[in-house]
Amino acid sequence: MESMEETSSFCKYGEHKCHKFRTGHEKKIDNIKVEPVHVDHSIPAAYGFIIHTSSGAIVYTGDLRMHGPRKDLTEDFMEKAKSCEPIAMICEGTRMVEKETRKNYSETQVKDLSNDIVSSTNKMVFVTHYSRDMDRFRSFYEVAKKNGRQVVVSPKTAYLLSKLLDDERLDLPDPLKDDNILVYYKRKKSGQFDEKDYYAWERVFMDKMVTYEFIRKNQRNLIMDLDFYQFAELIDIKPSPASHFIHSMSEPFSEEDIEDQVMHNWIDHFKMHFHQLHASGHMDRKQLEDLIRYIQPKKVFPVHTENQQLFKEHCRNVQTIEYGKEYML
Repeated sequence: MESMEETSSFCKYGEHKCHKFRTGHEKKIDNIKVEPVHVDHSIPAAYGFIIHTSSGAIVYTGDLRMHGPRKDLTEDFMEKAKSCEPIAMICEGTRMVEKETRKNYSETQVKDLSNDIVSSTNKMVFVTHYSRDMDRFRSFYEVAKKNGRQVVVSPKTAYLLSKLLDDERLDLPDPLKDDNILVYYKRKKSGQFDEKDYYAWERVFMDKMVTYEFIRKNQRNLIMDLDFYQFAELIDIKPSPASHFIHSMSEPFSEEDIEDQVMHNWIDHFKMHFHQLHASGHMDRKQLEDLIRYIQPKKVFPVHTENQQLFKEHCRNVQTIEYGKEYML
């Protein structure tokens, strides 16, 4: 949250009361106790919650998955949720769909397939992924090291990494000390990469600075993070034909997605090979059904889904919900 607030002009949380917690740190709110339990998700510090009331326990899954590197965290949550014999479960259903139309991999598969691409080419490799997905960053970082390449990140990514270093469990590299990480600076204001052109938080990483000239000359030795708002940098970088672009985010919902069209226009213009490799942060339909059967709540409330009715096909006592309406247990 600090990183987002300090690096974004539109993200201002302001001062407010904040209580930190970890798994097992119960919080009492009036007459109920809230018990957080870690789960695996595409963003660090994801939690499910068990809400203990005088009438019984209510389980809220939050966003969770079983195909990430910390599957064991989700298993811990499932055990805790089952043992409390919940009277209700509020269950996410992002991937509760009739049929998956997108190819989703496990995190291990994303890393292995990316390694196949990188190890088989002497061309530039660009990657794009959700900025806070540290599992995905770690996958590409390890692929780069394995193939003798360096990872090029934006100052914003470097800043987020530096904020997360205090938690050793995340096992993330220090962008200021790790020789495998370089930080890409775009031209601003003066056009001369003058220190005064950049925000104070950006200047921290200027000892690791690389520019389009360095990228252009060292394409075979790099894997570069390139998000949607950096595509114009390709004009100066001039990637060699047959370079590679790994899109490690969800596919668009519609063929009319404008950002997707723009992205492919850039990729096609520079004659790059496109690869779709993504591991979702959410359970698929079968995993959700297995989750509910395992925990056995007396009632299920589907949330974060466009397909509430599908829950009824394999789950008993499903309460479909309407926005803004209260439901009594």
